[in-house]
Amino acid sequence: MDISVLLALKVAASTGIGLLIGLEREWAHKEAGVRSFTIAALLGTLAWQVAPILAFVQLSVVLTIIILVNVDAVRKERDLEITTSLALAATNVLGIVVGAGSFFLAFTCAIVIAALLSWKTEFLSFTRSLTIAEIRGTLLLIFIAAVVYPLLPDYPIDPWHILTPRSVWLTVVLVSAVSFINYVLLRQFGERGKRYSALLGGLVNSAAMMILLGQEVRENQEEHEDEEEEREVLVNSLLADTAMILRNWGLVALFALPQDFLASLPTIIVLLPMMVVAGILAFIVMRRTSPPPSDAARKPALVSPLALRSVLRFGLLFLALTVFSGLANHFFGTIGFLVVVVVGALASAASSAVLVGQQVASNHIGTLPAALAMFLATLMGLGENVVILWITTRKSGLGLRLLGYTVPIIVVGGILLTLVFVFQW
Repeated sequence: MDISVLLALKVAASTGIGLLIGLEREWAHKEAGVRSFTIAALLGTLAWQVAPILAFVQLSVVLTIIILVNVDAVRKERDLEITTSLALAATNVLGIVVGAGSFFLAFTCAIVIAALLSWKTEFLSFTRSLTIAEIRGTLLLIFIAAVVYPLLPDYPIDPWHILTPRSVWLTVVLVSAVSFINYVLLRQFGERGKRYSALLGGLVNSAAMMILLGQEVRENQEEHEDEEEEREVLVNSLLADTAMILRNWGLVALFALPQDFLASLPTIIVLLPMMVVAGILAFIVMRRTSPPPSDAARKPALVSPLALRSVLRFGLLFLALTVFSGLANHFFGTIGFLVVVVVGALASAASSAVLVGQQVASNHIGTLPAALAMFLATLMGLGENVVILWITTRKSGLGLRLLGYTVPIIVVGGILLTLVFVFQW
């Protein structure tokens, strides 16, 4: 590239970065605005073009000016502009980065800085609503992902080549991260409506969501019998079932994706229509039900999936399922694997789904047995939800109504499973 064109691009890039961050500071009514930030970026680029050593000299000058300005603010009893000062220093460094020719790095960092500055209110609102358990959970996720994971062996440690510690731990990290995101969304926005909470709650833990719904019915029935409320519980139960089925096939597809996404296709063919039918049934019942008040939701009493106990429990459960299913498959074939997966689904359908996805990806089981395993595991989850609602509400009529809506979901899945086996899809 011609040197003049390259220099023009660098000037344009540093000017754009200064304008981007400076406009945000101008909009926030700060003293350092568009001109200051643009000059800081151009100064960094110009200094680097003259001599790299000059760039570091001018950076020290910029930092000295920033310190003096803040000292003067303290002397005059004004608020410190720490964030703006850091942003100005970062803009100057980004100018140096542009001068060195790293355009992608400079623009990416500029966008991130501008976003952090402009989303101040949202960040403050979010962080203030976090609990100490969630903060500790985030630190725990970073620890298990950045510290524990690299230390684990990346090869089988047993004679049957079943257990690879790093692979098992990666599963714990990924599932914990996905569950934690759902949990935070549920805690932040669950109060906007029971139906929204039911969907997110079903993604986190459908059994816990069913317990909550059942407890609400039992508490309210002491005051009055309400047919409208029972229909609302059925809607939310079906939404939780929909989310649970979505999570099951989504986890299989997610863990099969790196090797061969098509290997998870039979499972998706079976479970996706089941999810659609559950959603349609929820919509049908919803049409007969008056919408609940916007503040009617009660947040599910779910334990954070990143609490130490939750992470260890899931890790040990998944480890046990991995070992037992591997041994069962080794000594008893596919039947043994299916038994372990289905029984494991009673404790955690998510762990069974992840296990199936991993086994399909590693070609330890075929795609058709995987579809059968996930159908049976989902069947166990749907049945478990009916039983939980029945027991917690102590109303056999409500339990039977949910069972009546659950049967079509199972029938559709059974028909698709039969077609998958007949036509070898």
